[in-house]
Amino acid sequence: MLVRLHENGEFTGAILVARNGVPIYRDAVAGPSEDARALLDQPANIGSLAKGFTAMAVMMLAEQGKLRYDDPVGRYLPALAQAVPGITLRHLLTHASGIPDVGDLGIDRPNLLERDVIEAVRTQHKNFARPGLRFRYSNAGYNLLAMVVETISGQSFDDFLQRSIFAPLGMSRTRAAVGPRSPEAVKGDGGLVSTVDDLLKWAQALATGKLVSAKTLSEALVPARVVEGTTTYAFGWNVAPRNGDTFIWHTGNAGGPRAFLGWRVNDRITIIILTKGNSRRLEIADAVVDILHHRPYTPPRLSIAPTLMTVIKEKGVDSAIVLYNRLRMTEPNAYDFGEGELNGLGYALLGMGDAAGAIRIFELNAQQYPESPNVFDSLGDAYARANRRDDARKAYSRTLELDPANANTRAKLQKLK
Repeated sequence: MLVRLHENGEFTGAILVARNGVPIYRDAVAGPSEDARALLDQPANIGSLAKGFTAMAVMMLAEQGKLRYDDPVGRYLPALAQAVPGITLRHLLTHASGIPDVGDLGIDRPNLLERDVIEAVRTQHKNFARPGLRFRYSNAGYNLLAMVVETISGQSFDDFLQRSIFAPLGMSRTRAAVGPRSPEAVKGDGGLVSTVDDLLKWAQALATGKLVSAKTLSEALVPARVVEGTTTYAFGWNVAPRNGDTFIWHTGNAGGPRAFLGWRVNDRITIIILTKGNSRRLEIADAVVDILHHRPYTPPRLSIAPTLMTVIKEKGVDSAIVLYNRLRMTEPNAYDFGEGELNGLGYALLGMGDAAGAIRIFELNAQQYPESPNVFDSLGDAYARANRRDDARKAYSRTLELDPANANTRAKLQKLK
């Protein structure tokens, strides 16, 4: 299974599977110039898996009586008291605050500072959906939570994690990815490295209540209730029925590195993945569970993007689109046809200087996913690159129709006027 993904360029990394906290499978798939053992033992960037640690820090402070989940964020960050009086810590923990992600706030850049997030929220709050209305994933919300932890604890966020979580659990190889981090740098949403072995210690601590009481943990692992739609997101984790059990999981993306940690409540199977490829991590987890239960399993789908890129290089974009449409009809379960696949392919073509080809791919994506604001934002980027300003304006305007709070798209549209 992993070899098949590796051959498609989608998996190079480590996997650990445990039952009742005891590893039953621990291995790595390495590239031609890599050492598999190093992939198992060397800390890798875990991306948004860090949000679980941020949520735990808030839970520990709540258990100590130093905060309550339904406190307004402005109580601890006074600069936001007037701007977002209705947003609570619970809203931030569950991505139900209405605050967009940093990219949509127009501040997604290297060396982002805490004050940048504060200022963006303070000045753009009139465009936000009301708190509790719907789920909207927001790294900025977790940046704010890290600031709250620092304010209440009197420690830097990294020191708090080290003293209160990593050291007590013996997670000796988990730390800031680039450290020590500047006191002004954003934290809480990512920026940590770890190993599969350290992450197993973390999973066991969550499963057995080593850091907070069972009561605190059970409250934290209830998905939020939102007015529009539904969400599986609780405090730093997704929680939902999956493959015959209650599954608690999170993924992490940090550019190239990808991470996954999930555990099943009843059969106590834990699955940890650290990879450099765009692997189907949830599908790998499902297959592992089926194998352990001696059930037939479905191999993870392959990304459609590498196949299309090969055809583009050999025969052109038109042939790739024909193939995409044919495979979508004839082999719908063999490939991942999600919007992210075509989006990534389109930006790869832009990076190669092929704006015309990128436009064709983004237009195809817009046809397939006409209600996705991200798809039209990407299409606008390609039109702008090709100096098709009127088309870019139309695409960006469609993005704002679908997502009025997207300040990043609004700024791009303003530049075209």
